[in-house]
Amino acid sequence: MASKKSGDGKRLPGRPSGKANIHRDAIVEAAIALIDRSGLHALKIRDVASSLGVFPATIQHHIRTKDDLLAAVSHRVMEGINPPEADLTWQEWLTALFMRCRAVFKRHPNMAQLIGAHLVSNSSLRTDLIEGILRALKLAGFDGVHLRDAYNTVVAAMLGFLTMEFAPYPADDSERWSAELKERVQSIRPLDFPCLTAALPVLANQAFIVRWDNGTVVPLDASFMRYTRTFISGLEAFAREVAAARPAL
Repeated sequence: MASKKSGDGKRLPGRPSGKANIHRDAIVEAAIALIDRSGLHALKIRDVASSLGVFPATIQHHIRTKDDLLAAVSHRVMEGINPPEADLTWQEWLTALFMRCRAVFKRHPNMAQLIGAHLVSNSSLRTDLIEGILRALKLAGFDGVHLRDAYNTVVAAMLGFLTMEFAPYPADDSERWSAELKERVQSIRPLDFPCLTAALPVLANQAFIVRWDNGTVVPLDASFMRYTRTFISGLEAFAREVAAARPAL
Protein backbone atom coordinates (compact mmCIF):
# COMPACT_ATOMS: atom_id res chain seq x y z
CA MET A 1 0.00 0.00 0.00
CA ALA A 2 1.20 3.50 -0.79
CA SER A 3 1.73 5.96 2.05
CA LYS A 4 1.67 9.67 2.76
CA LYS A 5 4.79 11.83 3.06
CA SER A 6 6.27 13.11 6.27
CA GLY A 7 7.64 16.62 6.72
CA ASP A 8 11.04 15.57 5.37
CA GLY A 9 9.48 14.17 2.22
CA LYS A 10 9.62 10.49 3.19
CA ARG A 11 6.63 8.17 2.84
CA LEU A 12 4.85 7.14 6.01
CA PRO A 13 3.16 3.72 6.04
CA GLY A 14 -0.53 3.06 6.26
CA ARG A 15 -2.15 5.53 3.84
CA PRO A 16 -3.04 5.05 0.19
CA SER A 17 -1.73 7.54 -2.32
CA GLY A 18 -5.12 8.37 -3.79
CA LYS A 19 -3.53 8.79 -7.20
CA ALA A 20 -5.66 7.79 -10.18
CA ASN A 21 -2.71 6.43 -12.16
CA ILE A 22 -4.20 2.93 -12.40
CA HIS A 23 -6.06 1.42 -15.30
CA ARG A 24 -9.37 -0.40 -15.48
CA ASP A 25 -7.53 -3.62 -16.40
CA ALA A 26 -5.50 -3.46 -13.19
CA ILE A 27 -8.68 -3.05 -11.16
CA VAL A 28 -10.33 -6.03 -12.80
CA GLU A 29 -7.25 -8.21 -12.34
CA ALA A 30 -7.03 -7.20 -8.66
CA ALA A 31 -10.70 -8.11 -8.18
CA ILE A 32 -10.15 -11.50 -9.83
CA ALA A 33 -7.17 -12.17 -7.57
CA LEU A 34 -9.25 -11.28 -4.51
CA ILE A 35 -12.12 -13.56 -5.56
CA ASP A 36 -9.71 -16.40 -6.36
CA ARG A 37 -8.15 -16.03 -2.93
CA SER A 38 -11.13 -15.36 -0.69
CA GLY A 39 -14.31 -16.15 -2.61
CA LEU A 40 -16.98 -14.13 -4.36
CA HIS A 41 -18.60 -13.01 -1.10
CA ALA A 42 -15.36 -11.31 -0.06
CA LEU A 43 -15.25 -8.87 -2.97
CA LYS A 44 -15.43 -5.29 -1.71
CA ILE A 45 -14.35 -2.17 -3.56
CA ARG A 46 -12.40 -0.94 -0.55
CA ASP A 47 -10.38 -4.19 -0.48
CA VAL A 48 -9.62 -3.94 -4.19
CA ALA A 49 -8.51 -0.36 -3.61
CA SER A 50 -6.35 -1.42 -0.66
CA SER A 51 -4.63 -4.11 -2.75
CA LEU A 52 -3.76 -1.46 -5.34
CA GLY A 53 -2.70 1.16 -2.80
CA VAL A 54 -5.36 3.72 -3.73
CA PHE A 55 -8.57 5.14 -2.26
CA PRO A 56 -11.94 3.54 -3.12
CA ALA A 57 -12.87 6.74 -4.96
CA THR A 58 -10.06 6.01 -7.40
CA ILE A 59 -11.63 2.64 -8.21
CA GLN A 60 -15.04 4.26 -8.64
CA HIS A 61 -13.57 6.76 -11.06
CA HIS A 62 -13.03 3.81 -13.43
CA ILE A 63 -15.78 1.38 -12.31
CA ARG A 64 -18.70 2.99 -10.51
CA THR A 65 -20.35 0.19 -8.53
CA LYS A 66 -19.70 -3.31 -7.27
CA ASP A 67 -22.19 -4.67 -9.80
CA ASP A 68 -20.24 -2.98 -12.58
CA LEU A 69 -17.05 -4.53 -11.21
CA LEU A 70 -18.63 -7.99 -11.09
CA ALA A 71 -19.78 -7.60 -14.69
CA ALA A 72 -16.26 -6.60 -15.73
CA VAL A 73 -14.78 -9.57 -13.85
CA SER A 74 -17.27 -11.93 -15.47
CA HIS A 75 -16.46 -10.58 -18.92
CA ARG A 76 -12.71 -10.91 -18.32
CA VAL A 77 -13.01 -14.53 -17.17
CA MET A 78 -15.23 -15.38 -20.15
CA GLU A 79 -12.55 -13.99 -22.46
CA GLY A 80 -10.45 -16.98 -21.41
CA ILE A 81 -12.91 -19.37 -23.08
CA ASN A 82 -11.63 -19.22 -26.64
CA PRO A 83 -13.84 -20.80 -29.31
CA PRO A 84 -12.29 -24.04 -30.64
CA GLU A 85 -10.95 -24.36 -34.16
CA ALA A 86 -13.51 -24.26 -36.97
CA ASP A 87 -12.26 -27.37 -38.80
CA LEU A 88 -13.70 -29.83 -36.27
CA THR A 89 -16.88 -31.86 -36.51
CA TRP A 90 -19.72 -30.26 -34.60
CA GLN A 91 -19.44 -32.98 -31.94
CA GLU A 92 -15.70 -32.37 -31.53
CA TRP A 93 -16.24 -28.61 -31.46
CA LEU A 94 -18.81 -28.70 -28.66
CA THR A 95 -16.76 -31.21 -26.67
CA ALA A 96 -13.71 -28.95 -26.95
CA LEU A 97 -15.82 -25.94 -25.91
CA PHE A 98 -17.06 -27.73 -22.78
CA MET A 99 -13.52 -28.74 -21.85
CA ARG A 100 -12.16 -25.21 -22.39
CA CYS A 101 -14.92 -23.77 -20.24
CA ARG A 102 -14.13 -26.23 -17.46
CA ALA A 103 -10.42 -25.44 -17.69
CA VAL A 104 -11.19 -21.76 -17.06
CA PHE A 105 -13.45 -22.61 -14.14
CA LYS A 106 -10.75 -24.84 -12.64
CA ARG A 107 -8.41 -21.83 -12.69
CA HIS A 108 -11.11 -19.59 -11.21
CA PRO A 109 -13.49 -21.91 -9.32
CA ASN A 110 -14.99 -19.13 -7.25
CA MET A 111 -16.31 -17.58 -10.47
CA ALA A 112 -18.67 -20.44 -11.36
CA GLN A 113 -21.80 -18.94 -9.83
CA LEU A 114 -20.94 -15.45 -11.07
CA ILE A 115 -20.48 -16.51 -14.69
CA GLY A 116 -23.83 -18.29 -14.78
CA ALA A 117 -25.65 -15.27 -13.40
CA HIS A 118 -23.96 -12.80 -15.72
CA LEU A 119 -24.55 -14.88 -18.83
CA VAL A 120 -28.25 -14.75 -17.99
CA SER A 121 -28.09 -10.94 -17.82
CA ASN A 122 -25.85 -10.68 -20.93
CA SER A 123 -23.12 -8.90 -18.96
CA SER A 124 -20.60 -11.37 -20.38
CA LEU A 125 -21.86 -11.31 -23.95
CA ARG A 126 -19.40 -13.16 -26.19
CA THR A 127 -20.63 -12.82 -29.73
CA ASP A 128 -17.77 -14.93 -31.12
CA LEU A 129 -18.73 -17.75 -28.75
CA ILE A 130 -22.39 -17.49 -29.74
CA GLU A 131 -21.41 -17.50 -33.42
CA GLY A 132 -19.31 -20.63 -32.92
CA ILE A 133 -22.07 -22.50 -31.10
CA LEU A 134 -24.63 -21.59 -33.76
CA ARG A 135 -22.25 -22.63 -36.55
CA ALA A 136 -21.70 -26.02 -34.91
CA LEU A 137 -25.42 -26.52 -34.45
CA LYS A 138 -26.18 -25.60 -38.04
CA LEU A 139 -23.63 -28.22 -39.09
CA ALA A 140 -25.61 -30.66 -36.96
CA GLY A 141 -28.70 -29.82 -39.02
CA PHE A 142 -30.59 -27.46 -36.73
CA ASP A 143 -32.41 -24.38 -37.94
CA GLY A 144 -35.34 -22.16 -36.92
CA VAL A 145 -36.88 -22.94 -33.55
CA HIS A 146 -34.89 -26.16 -33.35
CA LEU A 147 -31.68 -24.13 -33.60
CA ARG A 148 -32.90 -21.94 -30.75
CA ASP A 149 -33.78 -24.92 -28.56
CA ALA A 150 -30.48 -26.66 -29.28
CA TYR A 151 -28.54 -23.46 -28.54
CA ASN A 152 -30.27 -23.02 -25.18
CA THR A 153 -29.49 -26.61 -24.19
CA VAL A 154 -25.81 -26.13 -25.12
CA VAL A 155 -25.39 -23.01 -22.98
CA ALA A 156 -27.27 -24.58 -20.05
CA ALA A 157 -25.28 -27.79 -20.31
CA MET A 158 -21.95 -25.98 -20.65
CA LEU A 159 -22.48 -24.21 -17.33
CA GLY A 160 -24.80 -26.53 -15.42
CA PHE A 161 -22.33 -29.23 -14.40
CA LEU A 162 -19.62 -26.69 -13.62
CA THR A 163 -21.72 -24.48 -11.37
CA MET A 164 -22.48 -27.60 -9.33
CA GLU A 165 -18.96 -29.02 -9.40
CA PHE A 166 -17.42 -25.74 -8.24
CA ALA A 167 -20.25 -24.61 -5.98
CA PRO A 168 -18.71 -22.54 -3.19
CA TYR A 169 -18.39 -23.60 0.41
CA PRO A 170 -20.50 -21.67 2.93
CA ALA A 171 -18.93 -18.32 3.72
CA ASP A 172 -18.94 -18.92 7.48
CA ASP A 173 -16.78 -21.70 8.94
CA SER A 174 -16.57 -23.87 5.84
CA GLU A 175 -14.33 -26.41 7.58
CA ARG A 176 -16.96 -27.10 10.24
CA TRP A 177 -19.66 -27.35 7.56
CA SER A 178 -17.58 -29.82 5.58
CA ALA A 179 -16.83 -31.98 8.62
CA GLU A 180 -20.49 -32.07 9.67
CA LEU A 181 -21.65 -33.05 6.19
CA LYS A 182 -19.03 -35.80 6.01
CA GLU A 183 -20.24 -37.14 9.35
CA ARG A 184 -23.88 -37.10 8.22
CA VAL A 185 -23.07 -38.96 5.00
CA GLN A 186 -21.04 -41.59 6.82
CA SER A 187 -23.78 -42.15 9.40
CA ILE A 188 -26.54 -43.01 6.89
CA ARG A 189 -28.33 -46.15 8.10
CA PRO A 190 -28.32 -49.15 5.71
CA LEU A 191 -31.74 -50.32 6.90
CA ASP A 192 -33.29 -46.96 6.06
CA PHE A 193 -31.52 -46.33 2.75
CA PRO A 194 -30.15 -49.63 1.40
CA CYS A 195 -29.45 -48.43 -2.17
CA LEU A 196 -27.65 -45.32 -1.00
CA THR A 197 -25.48 -47.07 1.57
CA ALA A 198 -24.56 -49.80 -0.91
CA ALA A 199 -23.41 -47.16 -3.39
CA LEU A 200 -21.57 -44.94 -0.89
CA PRO A 201 -18.13 -46.47 -1.58
CA VAL A 202 -18.23 -44.94 -5.07
CA LEU A 203 -20.43 -41.94 -4.27
CA ALA A 204 -19.08 -40.50 -1.02
CA ASN A 205 -17.34 -37.17 -1.69
CA GLN A 206 -17.28 -37.95 -5.41
CA ALA A 207 -20.92 -37.30 -6.30
CA PHE A 208 -23.29 -34.37 -6.04
CA ILE A 209 -25.27 -34.00 -2.79
CA VAL A 210 -23.22 -36.66 -0.94
CA ARG A 211 -19.89 -34.81 -1.04
CA TRP A 212 -18.22 -32.49 1.42
CA ASP A 213 -15.51 -31.10 -0.87
CA ASN A 214 -16.12 -29.26 -4.13
CA GLY A 215 -14.29 -29.62 -7.43
CA THR A 216 -11.29 -27.60 -6.32
CA VAL A 217 -10.36 -30.44 -3.95
CA VAL A 218 -12.07 -33.44 -5.57
CA PRO A 219 -12.53 -32.79 -9.31
CA LEU A 220 -15.17 -34.89 -11.03
CA ASP A 221 -13.17 -35.55 -14.19
CA ALA A 222 -14.67 -38.89 -15.23
CA SER A 223 -18.20 -37.75 -14.48
CA PHE A 224 -17.69 -34.57 -16.50
CA MET A 225 -16.51 -36.51 -19.55
CA ARG A 226 -19.47 -38.89 -19.24
CA TYR A 227 -21.79 -35.90 -18.90
CA THR A 228 -20.34 -34.32 -22.04
CA ARG A 229 -20.59 -37.52 -24.08
CA THR A 230 -24.15 -38.08 -22.89
CA PHE A 231 -25.10 -34.53 -23.84
CA ILE A 232 -23.58 -34.88 -27.32
CA SER A 233 -25.45 -38.16 -27.79
CA GLY A 234 -28.68 -36.41 -26.82
CA LEU A 235 -28.04 -33.65 -29.37
CA GLU A 236 -27.37 -36.27 -32.04
CA ALA A 237 -30.72 -37.89 -31.24
CA PHE A 238 -32.41 -34.47 -31.41
CA ALA A 239 -30.78 -33.80 -34.81
CA ARG A 240 -32.03 -37.15 -36.14
CA GLU A 241 -35.50 -36.34 -34.88
CA VAL A 242 -35.45 -32.95 -36.64
CA ALA A 243 -34.17 -34.51 -39.88
CA ALA A 244 -36.84 -37.21 -39.83
CA ALA A 245 -39.59 -34.62 -39.39
CA ARG A 246 -38.58 -32.62 -42.47
CA PRO A 247 -40.84 -33.13 -45.47
CA ALA A 248 -39.31 -35.16 -48.27
CA LEU A 249 -38.24 -33.17 -51.31
